[in-house]
Amino acid sequence: RCRPFRCPLPTLEHSELRARGRLWNGTFLEEFLDVSSLELIVRAEVSIISPSKNLVLKDAATQMLVSIHLDPGVAVAGVPWWVVPLAVLVGILVLALLVLGLWKVGFFHRAHRAPPAVPQYHAVRIPREQR
Repeated sequence: RCRPFRCPLPTLEHSELRARGRLWNGTFLEEFLDVSSLELIVRAEVSIISPSKNLVLKDAATQMLVSIHLDPGVAVAGVPWWVVPLAVLVGILVLALLVLGLWKVGFFHRAHRAPPAVPQYHAVRIPREQR
């Protein structure tokens, strides 16, 4: 995929313009998973937009061939299958230890209600014989 970019050049005193690019290992593995080597054609074109009309640009376009080879020792295609269940079990264990610790310090106990500020009187039934 082509990615055009523009950059301002304050002076044109140099007769050479260099550009660098990188193809990340992750990009190579994601986009070209089944390929062990790849050849890219890199094309570059330089154009100058200037009010001055007397600028002459030689060899404004160029192209080159870049060969990329995958190093199998460096490339890791994924996570081993046993890592996922191990991570789940460790997560459940950490969660259980956290809940146990909170239970031991009384985090899950219900708060007791404070006694009322105004005393409450209970009615007493007086038998008829005593009235």
